[in-house]
This record gives sequence, structure tokens and C-alpha cells, in this order.
Amino acid sequence: MEPVVATHVLVPLKRLDGAKSRLAGLLTAAERVALMEAMLAGVLAAVREARGVEALTLVSSEPTAASLAASHGVGCWDDRGLAWNEALAVAMREVVCAPCAAVVSADLPLLAAAEVSALLEAVPERGVAIARALDGGTNAVAMRPPGAAETCFGSPGSSGLHAELAAGAGVDAVVLDVPGLALDLDCRADAERLVAAAPTSAAALLLAGILERSPA
Repeated sequence: MEPVVATHVLVPLKRLDGAKSRLAGLLTAAERVALMEAMLAGVLAAVREARGVEALTLVSSEPTAASLAASHGVGCWDDRGLAWNEALAVAMREVVCAPCAAVVSADLPLLAAAEVSALLEAVPERGVAIARALDGGTNAVAMRPPGAAETCFGSPGSSGLHAELAAGAGVDAVVLDVPGLALDLDCRADAERLVAAAPTSAAALLLAGILERSPA
């Protein structure tokens, strides 16, 4: 088993009143909040169980973030409403003390602890491990040292952009395709994949009835 360097994991959470807006045609606002909270709980549990995780912090300006974090036994850092990638850069400077930092998206309903460990195991001695999403985006990164390269979450094709940013910073990059790190939940097709892959998961149980009542 490969050694895993001690890592501080940041999990960014957008305000819940705008959660999963791309699913607005499928889910009500209340359903989207419930779905996001279910996925967040699963992600935090998986990260906490992963090898090498020294600390775990929720990064958010969501008004209920502190209570959500406390209910899961993790830390919380108010991102002060900063843009996503700026908030992560500031959090790495202000919060992270471990030799390695990771960012794991909150909307990964299939995530398992072993997959988080695999991400951390893949981090170069000086560089970035990038978990590629199904659409070519990025659902997680881990980097040593913290702040070794900028992040560009949310940009189209960001997995490739992250590799370019790492190269520009003079550090190595590794891109991973891992099932639980690849599937985030942004559209009906993603919801259908989740229900088919893990029908008894909390998020899938919430979605199954909704998909039935809203045929494509």
C-alpha cells in the first residue's frame, strides 16, 4: 500500500438557496436543498474515513454552514462570499497547515473513502493530482505543497486546464479517472446514472420517485 502524505481536505459548498440550479426543471428548491445535504453528508463521511486525511474543513458562506459542519464533526471556514477559486486559494493560505491540501466537491454521490485515498496516493512529490469528471471538468484536486498551482473549478474542460496550470507553475500533474470522483450531479442523465449505480444511496432514494413522476 502506497504511503499517503498528511492532507487537509477542503470541501467547498455553495449557498443552499442556489443549490443545484441546473436541476431546477426537475427538482423543487426544497428538493434541491435536501439532495445537496444528502450528497454533502456522504462526501464528508467518505473523506473522514480516507487514509491520510489529517483535517477536513467545509468552505462556505452558506448561513447554516457552521451548524452543518458541526453536525458532521468537521471544521468550517467562512469564505466571505469570495468567488469559488479565490475562496479556495485564500483557504489554503489561512487554514491549511498540512503538507498536502485537497479540494473535494460536495456533490459526489458515489464517492467512497478508498477513492479519496487513491487521489491522495497519486499526488506527486511536488505537484497536483486531478480527478477528472465525466464531462472533462474537475471534481477534486490534491496538491503538494498547498497552493502549488491555481485552481479553475467551474471552467469547461477544467481537468485539462488544471494540468496546464500545474505545468505553468513548474510542478507535475497526474489526471485520474475514478468512478466515485467522476460523477457529480448536474443534469437528469447524472441523476439516472446515480439511481442505476447505487439505488439504495440516500441521494438516489430521494431522486428515484422524482424521476418517475417527471418522465424525460
